[in-house]
Amino acid sequence: EASTAKNPLVRIVNMSSLCAVEPFPTMSIYCAGKSGRDMFHSVLAKEHSPNLMQNDKGADDKEEQKQTFKVLNYAPGLCDTQMTDDLAGCAVLDEGLRKNISASKEEKKLVRPEETAKKLVQILGLDDYESGSHVDYYDV
Repeated sequence: EASTAKNPLVRIVNMSSLCAVEPFPTMSIYCAGKSGRDMFHSVLAKEHSPNLMQNDKGADDKEEQKQTFKVLNYAPGLCDTQMTDDLAGCAVLDEGLRKNISASKEEKKLVRPEETAKKLVQILGLDDYESGSHVDYYDV
């Protein structure tokens, strides 16, 4: 989809998490923060949907109805980062969750940041996601 001066392409990516859609013991603040960000960005997508914009402006021009503004809530998977290192050694984290993270790290099953970045670029390039949707690395 080509960008025009009148309708530039705008893509907003919220770095989400599985924690935004699934509760994990001892991670209530993180889960609540991630789910709140997902909801904020989903509402932003609704507020900028072509149908709402058309209704607000009363436009009949098909060019104005193209969706040039899209939002993606992207969960990058369990990545090999300082955060997972910290969680693997966290004494107050739920024991089952800590063991899962530690085992994933030991078995080299964590997603490398460059892998998830590449997948995100592919998703954005294909542009076949619904604006405001939550897309997880493992589901694509």
